[in-house]
This record gives sequence, C-alpha cells and structure tokens, in this order.
Amino acid sequence: MRDIRINKPKITLEGLFLSLLLFFSTFGQRIVIPLGGQQIALIFPVTLAAFITMLFSKKFSVYTIRLWIFTLFWILALSFLLFQKAYSATSLLFLLMLYLPFLFNFEFRDELKLKYLKRFQNIVLFTAFFGIFQFASQAAGMTFTDPLSVLPSNLIQLGYNTTYPIIYGSPISKPNGGFYLEPSLFSQFLAVSIIIEILFFKRWTRIFILFVAIVTSFSGTGLTIIMILGIPLLFKLKPKQALAVIIAGALVAIVFFNSEYGSVTSGRADEYNSQNSSFSIRFINPFKTIFLDDQKDVLIGHGPGQTERTQFPFEANFTVIPKLWYEYGFLPMVIFMLFLIHCIFSRNITILAAAIFIMYTFLSGSLLQPQTIYFTYFMLIISNFTFTEELAQKIQPVIKTKQKRRKTRFVLS
Repeated sequence: MRDIRINKPKITLEGLFLSLLLFFSTFGQRIVIPLGGQQIALIFPVTLAAFITMLFSKKFSVYTIRLWIFTLFWILALSFLLFQKAYSATSLLFLLMLYLPFLFNFEFRDELKLKYLKRFQNIVLFTAFFGIFQFASQAAGMTFTDPLSVLPSNLIQLGYNTTYPIIYGSPISKPNGGFYLEPSLFSQFLAVSIIIEILFFKRWTRIFILFVAIVTSFSGTGLTIIMILGIPLLFKLKPKQALAVIIAGALVAIVFFNSEYGSVTSGRADEYNSQNSSFSIRFINPFKTIFLDDQKDVLIGHGPGQTERTQFPFEANFTVIPKLWYEYGFLPMVIFMLFLIHCIFSRNITILAAAIFIMYTFLSGSLLQPQTIYFTYFMLIISNFTFTEELAQKIQPVIKTKQKRRKTRFVLS
C-alpha cells in the first residue's frame, strides 16, 4: 500500500512574529491590559516580547543611518530637558521602546511577505463586510453591533470615539468595522487595502466592496488618502482599467452623495471654518498651541508628555508633527521626522509607502499610539518585496497543494 504523508505547515519564528503583528494591529486594536488604573494596548507588550525573541533567536542587522539619526534625536531631546519646566519620564521611555524595532533589519522571505500581505487583505475585506453590515442593519432599524461587547469593559480601549452618530441626534452611528479604534481609522485601513489591491492583485470585486465600505464609514480620512494618491494609482493601471475605475467611482459617488446619507458627508466640506470642527481640531489647532507661549518654548519645546497635561483654550488632537514640535522642540522634531522618512521610504519608495506615511503622520495621533506604529512597522516589512511573475508562481502551487490535500483527506475519510 502506498504511504501517503501529509506535510503539516511549518510554524516558524518569522511567521509567528508577523502573525502577532497582523492580529493585534487589526482584530486586537481595542484590547488592552488594565494596569494600575491605566490601560496599556496589548499590542505593545506582545510586539516587544516577540521583537526581543527575534533578537535572541534570529540573525539581524542594524540600520546604521537610522541609528545615527535616532541617537542624534535623543541627544538633543535629553539636552533640551535642562531648559524645560516639566516632562514625563514615562513618555520618554515609551517613545524609546516603541520605535526600537525600526532600527533592526530581520530577513523575511518574499514568499512569506506576500503570504501575509494576502492575509491582511482578507482581514480588511472581512471588516469591510462587517462595517457595511453595521451601517445597513442600523438603517433597517437595528441597534449598533459591537463584537467586542462580549469582553469585560476593563479590557476594551477607552479614550477613543469608537463610534458616534453620523450627525447630531441621528439614530445611526458610524461603522468602525467592529474592531478598529475609530471609524476614521477603519476608513484608513480600507484605503490602504484598496491601494494594495490596485498595485498587486487587481481583484475588482474586492475593490468595489472596499470602496462601498469606505463611503459608508462616513469618515473623510480614508477618502483623503485615495484622493491624494488617486492620479499616481491610475497610472499603474491599463487605460481601459483606469477608465472603468473612474466611471465606477463616479457612479457610486453620484448615487451616494445625492442620497440623504451622502449629504451628511458632503456637508463637512467647510469644516475648516469652525475652530470646533474635527478638521480644525486635528490640522489647525495643534499648530496654534505651539505659538501660544514664548519664542523660547517654540524652539526647545514644553517637555515630553505635556500635550496631555496642558489645558488649552481650544480642543486639539495632536498628530505626529505638532506633538513632536510642542513637546520636544523644533530641531528634535525635524530630526525625528528625518528618522521616520528614512524608515518608511529608504527601501520602499512606492505609492503604498506614501499612503502609510500620510496615514501615520497626518491622519492619526500616532506618535505614541502602539496600534498605528506597529501597523506601520508590519506594513513596511511585508510590502518591501519585488513582485515578479516568478514570485507569484511560487505562491500559486502552495494554494493548489492545499486544495489537493483537502481532497485527499476527504477521500481517506
């Protein structure tokens, strides 16, 4: 009798590392560890432990330029502490530990990167369906569905607008895809997924579903990414494909923006005129805070952690640049931005890298937000490969082999 052996998939340290990053930067975004009255995003200790394990168990190299830039930032930041009135040692330590993984280069096979890029796409597609369901079910009169409501409340991240009405007094809340911190972050993940589909896979049914989800999220940040990078994306397509995308996008936009729900989204176009609008809170007010005090403070900063401890005359949501500037000073801000630019673009000058940079730098308060930082880290790892026909042919037999194995198990049973 012929011996039929079914090889089980091999679990590698690299695969486990990427699996943890993928899970906690998507499904695990809102899960925290309560510690001494504070909440620590679970992705932070998990990623740090996995990173340290990688250091002990795998050969690695150090990005020399990044190390020099990062060291220069810390020399300046610690020197400026002598002239600042107050600072948070916890904030300093957190900043150091969060960005340490960006200094090290681990070798991952291109096949493994593509495998996890596909897994990311599948996860975002699932959350897209869930977000569409959240909206459609509410429009049909049902209540908002939160899959994480089954967990104890002390294990769920607080301090974020996980969902809120599309307009004041509306019974319909903005979808968050079930697992994302906010509807805004949900729409940004959808935008990144759309870009990946267009660049690598071109599965048009998926692109349509993702686009419907991003429109029904009622959040402008994801659409902002698409609009900024729309023209270079179209140049990546064949003329017929580009024309089809333009026509389909225009039809969906016309139908949506002429509906009652579309008027809610389009009505936010003049938000910049109001100091209390989300646009001003995110893009204008944080820069105003920098110039409220003496010129000396503009140059040397007010101290790490002070954006959370200072009462401002208006609401401000600090993105990366104004937070660095307000807390660490102008020159350390410039140095740290050079570090970030090198991390994102040094080996990966692509449209996808640009999308990650826009998302991280301008659309979320992510300087000390582990969820966004480690999502950026994960994307930089898995998107840095040469997508050749040879690579695609190496992945395809794996899929076929799995299908054959399923059939073999069925016959043997």
